[in-house]
Amino acid sequence: METFVLGLNIGNHDSAAALIRNGELISFIEQERISRNKLALGEAPVEAIMECLNSAGISMNDVSAISIGMDWNYRNKVYEMSEEEKAKYTIFEDKNRFLPRHIFGEKLPPIYPIRHHLSHAASAYRLSGYKECAILVVDNRGEDASTSLGLVNNNGEISFFKQVNIQNSLGIFYNRAARYAGLYGKYREVGKFMGLASYGKPTMKMPLEPSRDKLLFKCLPSVENEGIFNSINIRTEQLAKYFLENCFPYQSGNNDEIMSYANFAASAQKALEDVLLDFVAELKDVTTFDSLVIAGGIALNCSANGKIEQSGLFKNIFIPPFASDAGTAVGSALELYYQLYGKPFTNTPLVLSGLGISYTDDYTKIVLKNYNDKVKYFSLEDKELYDYVAKLIAEEKIVGWMQGAFEAGPRALGYRSILADPRNRRSLIKLNTIKQREMWRPIAPSIMIEKYTEYFDGQPESKYFMNVAAMVKENKRRDIAATVHVDNTARPQAVTPAQIRYYSLLNAFYKLTGVPVLCNTSFNNRGEPLVNTPKDAIECFLKMNLDVLVIGNLIIEKG
Repeated sequence: METFVLGLNIGNHDSAAALIRNGELISFIEQERISRNKLALGEAPVEAIMECLNSAGISMNDVSAISIGMDWNYRNKVYEMSEEEKAKYTIFEDKNRFLPRHIFGEKLPPIYPIRHHLSHAASAYRLSGYKECAILVVDNRGEDASTSLGLVNNNGEISFFKQVNIQNSLGIFYNRAARYAGLYGKYREVGKFMGLASYGKPTMKMPLEPSRDKLLFKCLPSVENEGIFNSINIRTEQLAKYFLENCFPYQSGNNDEIMSYANFAASAQKALEDVLLDFVAELKDVTTFDSLVIAGGIALNCSANGKIEQSGLFKNIFIPPFASDAGTAVGSALELYYQLYGKPFTNTPLVLSGLGISYTDDYTKIVLKNYNDKVKYFSLEDKELYDYVAKLIAEEKIVGWMQGAFEAGPRALGYRSILADPRNRRSLIKLNTIKQREMWRPIAPSIMIEKYTEYFDGQPESKYFMNVAAMVKENKRRDIAATVHVDNTARPQAVTPAQIRYYSLLNAFYKLTGVPVLCNTSFNNRGEPLVNTPKDAIECFLKMNLDVLVIGNLIIEKG
């Protein structure tokens, strides 16, 4: 008998759905990929739920239980908001918003709220393959915590021994720092801020410092006695004032002169890393374990994760591809399954992130009929396909690559990618121009896992999902110049043979050029999510200056 648990993130951003079957993750879909509204701002994951159910060939009647990765009722109580503010958040307690009756019916499975940081923790631990490990959850905020330190013993129960309140949020600090540098807008730009930090030196004193007493902003007036909601606003204003008064260029948001913020970005990044390293050292002191899992929005900071790995405090590190709030759909479902049915973790770690929707070549051919006047295509068998595409890339062609089910999380991982030759720095210029990205932003490399240690420091097992930065070995920097950042680091993806099609392409490129690496950036237009459907990919291909589009075994060319 099969037992299904449906997990949801129903917040105001990153809404998502995940499906667990007999304790195993079988599907994860972010609402943005279907609605094409980046971050799914203001959207409930209704279509994501439908696609998860469709992927397993089931209906809501087959689902035993539903989890939600935030206890909204508890959060709304502890935030001490005005009635007007409460009204904005009580929509998240309205079941008909995220499980509309006209679609899923009147009778629903029981719904269980799972605490936010517990959901994050479960999304990492229960997919890591570790039996025991230390846990670090760091984000902007959950119900009443912004950082949680915990552990799991062999019994599979997650427990936190320390939690830092929202008044001392690292996420609020880093978001406000990015905003000071002018890197803010409708969509997250903290990743750009992290990239900018590599161009500067940490010369400025930051208001954030490590402290085992949970008070991380001692040089700022205390907000400990304020209610959570008020304290967020006060702390945000304090940080903005501190940056403006103490940090060059003493002006907020001057992004026409972005490099004037390089030292500021480096200083903020260093302050963040120092606090995180202290948390990690405390985790090691308390647990003495060899393995660490990390989740929460701050876990997307690959530079900080790289510093954690370089510290050597833990031998093994696992960070899921969905470290942000979307991943609480996965974590809450896995945690609920454990609580109801007792399966603590998967036997093998999550290595493949292709958990979304896939499309057949026959389906793609039907879609292509609508573009007869704009594109032409032909089909190749697998071996021919890999050799043909590898040759195109070696000739400095830019290739759109769509294979299998789309990847989980915000980073392209060889399912919906734009690929280029890493050997020439021109590839970085081409890709950033095509993507309308700032030219100072780096491009990530994908590498065959068995070749990883020839090119990068650190362990390949922590690099499946581009979450951990690594130093590029000096004798290889010239060979993959397009993927080396200004500080000689990269954000590598180690690709295993289990990801058959992408690994086979990497192998074909390696046999042709002697380099087992490709430039890999996300397949999307500026301000849009990663492509999902063949239609999305074709439309994107036609708008962008790509040379070739490959969907499944179909080679698609313009006009």
